[in-house]
Amino acid sequence: MNTVDTVSFILIKDGKILVERRRMDRKNDPGAVVVPGGHVELGESHEEALSRELNEELGLVGFDFRFFDKMLCESTTEYQMNHWYICNNWCGIPVASEAEELFYIGIDEVDKLSLPNDRTVISRLFQEIEWF
Repeated sequence: MNTVDTVSFILIKDGKILVERRRMDRKNDPGAVVVPGGHVELGESHEEALSRELNEELGLVGFDFRFFDKMLCESTTEYQMNHWYICNNWCGIPVASEAEELFYIGIDEVDKLSLPNDRTVISRLFQEIEWF
């Protein structure tokens, strides 16, 4: 399998993280509950990919991304070197344009995430950030 570069954006509201349930017709991880994100296109920086994906997937304009973690992930079709970024500021109301649904999870709901790498990163986030 090929390895591709991917990014995930962590949106925090009222101490909870925005997640999505992927549509069943998606090639990678259909039906999975995940931290939203996507592929980095050729020649694109992580910040450019984050801004583009945030707009495409949620209809938001994001500002002030802060790197949090990276990890090699295996999807159903490829290996992904995924980079999680906290989006500290955004404009708009999230709309599920590419997902089945969007919802927020709190510190006691991390087990709702389908992918082990998302669970690891978000669990650590909840432990490390004092204002949760």
